[in-house]
Amino acid sequence: MTRRQRFYLETYGCSANRSDSEIISGILSKIGLTNAKNPESADIIIINTCFVKQSTESKILRRIAELHNKFPDKNLIITGCMPDAISGKIKKTAPKATLISTNQIKMIGFAAESLAKGLRLDLLGSSKTEKICLPKMRKNNLTDIIQICSGCLGSCSYCGTKIAKGGLQSYPPEKIALAVRSAYYSGCREFWLTGQDIGCYGFDIDSNLPELLSKILDVEGKYFVRLGMMNPNNVEKIIGPLLEVCGDDRIMKFFHIPVQSGSDSVLSDMKRGYTSRDFKKIVLKIRKKIPLCTIGTDIIVGYPTETVIDFEKTLELLRKTKPDWTNVSKFTKRDGTLAQNLKPLDSAIVKTRSEIASKLAKEIQIEQTKKWINWSGEVLVTQEGIGKNFAHREIILDKNDNVGEFVNVRVERVEGLKIYGDLKI
Repeated sequence: MTRRQRFYLETYGCSANRSDSEIISGILSKIGLTNAKNPESADIIIINTCFVKQSTESKILRRIAELHNKFPDKNLIITGCMPDAISGKIKKTAPKATLISTNQIKMIGFAAESLAKGLRLDLLGSSKTEKICLPKMRKNNLTDIIQICSGCLGSCSYCGTKIAKGGLQSYPPEKIALAVRSAYYSGCREFWLTGQDIGCYGFDIDSNLPELLSKILDVEGKYFVRLGMMNPNNVEKIIGPLLEVCGDDRIMKFFHIPVQSGSDSVLSDMKRGYTSRDFKKIVLKIRKKIPLCTIGTDIIVGYPTETVIDFEKTLELLRKTKPDWTNVSKFTKRDGTLAQNLKPLDSAIVKTRSEIASKLAKEIQIEQTKKWINWSGEVLVTQEGIGKNFAHREIILDKNDNVGEFVNVRVERVEGLKIYGDLKI
């Protein structure tokens, strides 16, 4: 580039978006740009967007408008999930912005160089680019967020992310293992495997998640691997081999399996492809094989076809399965989805149901946290005074600065959702 420019980057959304931002920063740094601490001192302002909720979309659009109006002479790049999903809204908000889809972020350097020459271009649509083994600037030097696939095999009636990311594209297991090996030797000790639904990883390349994990575990060393979100219908297909490979101490006993509703009628309307009984069976199998583990889930309250009875079934499912944590979201319609034209429930009803579900979820979470009292074992110190154990439970440590090391800890007490541990000498 003709002169050394600076970029400012804001990130919204999931761990995959965080990974995208680390790749964006890595690519731009490689071609000579430096990171600015604020938009005022940047030549290029980049917003990495999320499209999962209406409230998130509205918040980001307001932020885009704010930056566009405050810095009309600066180059603005909008990337992430929103460009492919709602390019028209973004253009209306910021007509001069450059749009780059989440599938095209490998081209961010080309776009930046073009802007430096006064040329603006949009890069939208799908791409077969693998987001693996690309330049990366990690936010946390101990944790490497690795995208193992893009898109999914689902057709959920409410999901806007599918519009942005498209169908499943699994990345080669050899490259993923190479990425783990490289990051390990550069100092990483925790690896997050992420994707829209990693439960279906490999289904498009005649492989699967357990096979990938076995290949990753060929990387010698002491580290943790955390699994990302897996939909129940795909977990069900691999549960046996998955639990076998999870017997390795390096695989965290952490399972994020979003059920979304306890009503089979609502699940059918959502086009989720499984029943509440399927979810219960998966939870039972996991806890039978690994009694001490972390199982988290997501539920959506207020789906347009959800009745009082449907909602009660969701609450009953939470009581029976007792997730270690539950993310409760209120339904919001997304442009371009099958559910966008359904008549919404009264907002007061949705608000009340959300409050009831959130209260129950927290009560269960507090109760489940108590099971860690008197636990002892190794934790990875991820920051001063904080460690994570084999089940991805955060443990507060007393005066420990051995960041990056594994230390022996005994849990002495639990207060609400906080777990406190003392170092074992």
